[in-house]
Amino acid sequence: MLTALIIGVFIGIPIFAAMGLSTLVHFLDTGRESTLIILNQRMFGGVTSFTFLAVPMFILAGEIMVKGSLIDRLLDVARVFVGHFRGGLAQVNILSSVFFAGISGSGQADIAAMGSTVMPAMIKDGYPRGYAAALTAQSATLSPTLPPSIVMVVYGSVFGVPVGALFAAGVSVGVFMAAAYMFMAYFISRKHSIPRHPRATLPEAFAAMKSGAVTLGMPAIILIGIFGGIFTTVEAAAVAVCYAFVVTVLVYRTVTLRDLGPIFVSAATTSAAVVVISGVALSFSYIVAVQHIPQQILSVLLDFSSNQYVIVGLIIAILLIAGMFVGRTANILLFGPIIIPIFYQFGYEPVHTALIIIIVLGVGHLTPPVGGAILTACLIGKCSMQEMLKYMWPMIILEVVLAVVIVCYSPLSTYLPRFFELGGVAL
Repeated sequence: MLTALIIGVFIGIPIFAAMGLSTLVHFLDTGRESTLIILNQRMFGGVTSFTFLAVPMFILAGEIMVKGSLIDRLLDVARVFVGHFRGGLAQVNILSSVFFAGISGSGQADIAAMGSTVMPAMIKDGYPRGYAAALTAQSATLSPTLPPSIVMVVYGSVFGVPVGALFAAGVSVGVFMAAAYMFMAYFISRKHSIPRHPRATLPEAFAAMKSGAVTLGMPAIILIGIFGGIFTTVEAAAVAVCYAFVVTVLVYRTVTLRDLGPIFVSAATTSAAVVVISGVALSFSYIVAVQHIPQQILSVLLDFSSNQYVIVGLIIAILLIAGMFVGRTANILLFGPIIIPIFYQFGYEPVHTALIIIIVLGVGHLTPPVGGAILTACLIGKCSMQEMLKYMWPMIILEVVLAVVIVCYSPLSTYLPRFFELGGVAL
């Protein structure tokens, strides 16, 4: 079964099709019609779960807000807070990504938004074009970490981890990573003698906050609602859609009723892709469990080394390599059924395990040859891969260091879920 999966991936078959074919190998091996029935039940049972309803609704909310062109309001707020620091526009780029992540939940949308607005301003201000593109790609990796992350909703729905707990862990980890990015941006800006910008006046700050308050209301409502126990993740997604509609159609009027048709089609297409691969992954997960594949792999690893940290390091190395070639969600659904039980056997809590996997796989988005973030940033920033990579390597090293910190220091991931009693951690 695993051989069929590996061959399918390497010959270029889409991930969901390769996983589906590998499950058929299990059916042919058993030769029982009941096996096929169980696999179909697992496939459809998981994606029709109540929690999974949040996926298309968060995607729809993000599509509406992105179409509403609200990025300029977020940029104004970011400039008020950090625009006067050394490397002000670089800091604005990072902080705007934090704000935008709370709206879109998509790294690609973040790059598109930052690439068309902040990147030209950075280049005009004296930043090297390659650095502007590299920083935009790096800051976009925050989107799958901060709520409402689609990756976290899929992870929680498929592997039974409370999505609210993942969102809480994502807040603390995302803020930690954003602070590290800004720290590095400060020193790089000093190296290139990037000038400071004047501090915003009080009237300018008030005007920016007034303009951006409504836009930032959506992530605030989601977090307060979930952490405060006011509504579930699915209800939060529904509220997000309603809020996005009211803000863009009725308040700012940046989206017309005629625009909603293409928005619904785009959201439905994206949701369908997520549902298909998640459904196949659930069948694959069932087979992995009944065949005791994680235990067999762990036994092989223990023959190699009995040190827990060596084994975890090997798993992380595999994830880093896989992330260079395959998208984050696909990798999670592909490797999750196999490696998550291994982490659990070593005492890692569900939320901590989830953040480790999500963050480590995110490093691959910044590395060649198929890093999705760097390819998109190069295209939008109109720079070559070589021009960008000389600024990207320090960022990749920083990403690896941050991943090691997240692996070794569990309270960074578990404190907020435990404080709000959201589950996924030992109380």
